[in-house]
Amino acid sequence: MKLVRKKNLIKIKKSTLKTRKPFDLNEFRRSFESLDSENYGSWPVPVKVTVIGLIIAFIAALSWALPISSKIDEINAAESQQQTLLDSYREKESRARHLKAYQAQVVQMETEFNTLLDQLPKDTRVSELVEGINMTGVGSNIRFQDISVEPEIENEFFIEQPIRIAALGEYHQFGSFISGLAALPRIITMHDFEVSNPQPTLDVLPELNLVLQTKTYRSKEAAPEGDEAVATDANTGGN
Repeated sequence: MKLVRKKNLIKIKKSTLKTRKPFDLNEFRRSFESLDSENYGSWPVPVKVTVIGLIIAFIAALSWALPISSKIDEINAAESQQQTLLDSYREKESRARHLKAYQAQVVQMETEFNTLLDQLPKDTRVSELVEGINMTGVGSNIRFQDISVEPEIENEFFIEQPIRIAALGEYHQFGSFISGLAALPRIITMHDFEVSNPQPTLDVLPELNLVLQTKTYRSKEAAPEGDEAVATDANTGGN
């Protein structure tokens, strides 16, 4: 009897498997068209599963768009701020770790700078400097048109004394003159210069015009002497 029942059950299962219809998309679509909005219980099972799945997906999308997405933005902002704070911490930690070395470098730089300031003269001694420039020009065979001592320029740690030079000569004479200025015992720097040829010719070597701006320096600890102030208005003529 048991064997007969089992055989009958197997036959019933096979018959149900044979009678189960495959999924038909058109029939599934038509089932949505014939839905009764007032009787949800009569909807086919596939339709119910599909509707429930859409509702779950919609709720999940809302949950993501409203609270979760805002939290993600806050997390991203916090991570960015964390990275900025970490970079700032590493920089400050490196400075703190090398603080003694930096302090030693600052002390060394201040010492060297003060040493350089001490090497500057206490006054400009313009008359002596102008005489040295004049003698250098004589030795270079150039002819001065003008040597103008311009007003001093006060800086934070020292005072500049500009001197404008205008002269006539040849190229090699100007080169010798510049080398002579660099060899003077005073600190002299050369800045804007202009060389022009007023009468271009190929027959003879041209006599050129030189306009040179030089500067000498003095310490701010002492003011220039009275005769130095008078010399600032002096102009010397050519040889």
